[in-house]
Amino acid sequence: MATMLPRVLEIERRQLADYARVDYAITKGEDEIATLEERSLEPNELRRETAVVRDRTVLAVHEVRNNMAKRAITAKNMQGSLVESLRQRSRFAVTDTVDASLRARCFASLECIPTLTLICHFIDAMRAGDFARAESIRFEFLTREDRHEYVATSRAIFAQFAPSESADILKRIAKICRAAEMADARVIDLFRRCDPIFVFHRIEPVDHGPDRSRAFDTSLLGAGRIPPRERAIVSVRSAFAA
Repeated sequence: MATMLPRVLEIERRQLADYARVDYAITKGEDEIATLEERSLEPNELRRETAVVRDRTVLAVHEVRNNMAKRAITAKNMQGSLVESLRQRSRFAVTDTVDASLRARCFASLECIPTLTLICHFIDAMRAGDFARAESIRFEFLTREDRHEYVATSRAIFAQFAPSESADILKRIAKICRAAEMADARVIDLFRRCDPIFVFHRIEPVDHGPDRSRAFDTSLLGAGRIPPRERAIVSVRSAFAA
């Protein structure tokens, strides 16, 4: 796990940088199409010109999107490894029967320990790296009727020894995968701008959640259109602020 975080951080850095490239290219293409729409072109000519912009833009980001998809797959594999590692860490033994037997013996030994003392045993178990016993102690503490008398102390101790690094890794992995999905959504945006019928009939609908990849429309405030580079910067910051 110690070596996983630096790798995830590097993948996340590259993924967000590539998303910025995709978003900037798509935004630039959308602005070019908007400029074409402002000209008095014949429908067929407008369709041809917008198709040229669309195809050129999609081709320009093709390799970047492929790299993003590969990173998302890598991140999901890392997530699986991490989850399995955490699961194994919480076991007393690899074999289910042995694990169940040792766990039952552990709970039996905890029954006669005072509730406040359980917290001390939890700290000792965590410092010794005995995570299976620590989790059993935590569970035993949460079943005690008098646990509320020590709620402030228990929360502070449990939070101090919480696996924050693992949670951080999982959060960053989710962000890596979301960036790949949002890059694809931006390409769909471009196709929708060029030909809405094509999008609705040729592309499977995907629920990407709230589309936070787009900057808000300043035309509502009477302002001019945001230049592509500035809009992309606002887009990336808002999309990955969480």
